[in-house]
Amino acid sequence: MKIDHIGYAVAETEKAAAAFLDLGYSVLGLCGGGGYIDDPFRRVRICFLSDPRGVKVELVAPLGENSPVSVWLGKNGPSPYHIAYESGDVPADAANLKKRGFLLVEPPAPALAYGGRTVAFLYGKAAGLIELVPADQEFTDIMAEIVTEMM
Repeated sequence: MKIDHIGYAVAETEKAAAAFLDLGYSVLGLCGGGGYIDDPFRRVRICFLSDPRGVKVELVAPLGENSPVSVWLGKNGPSPYHIAYESGDVPADAANLKKRGFLLVEPPAPALAYGGRTVAFLYGKAAGLIELVPADQEFTDIMAEIVTEMM
């Protein structure tokens, strides 16, 4: 599978985004100007950035104390949180990884960051937390659709 992005746990997306901009990243889609994506189902606020080579980082901050990211930050501080892989069929790939010993942390479900399309989270002892994201549509097209819908 091809890596789509690195999820990076942070306490506040705004401060973290400013730091990543200082490192040469640029904002993708909605981030900046108060346009972060709040996902109440996953209890996180996210922001996507990209470096000059196209490496994407998803800043993931907790929305409240009951967010799973709060626990991570309490143990590890700001740090890489998950690796997201492109998938041509998220439910099938999740089922295949589950058969190979991965624990299904969050079953395939719609994600606001992907225009309501399906993502899944799994955990492997050797791989850590991974996310499967749809690969059949370009990320920038999805973000453009979300921006259009929000305007």
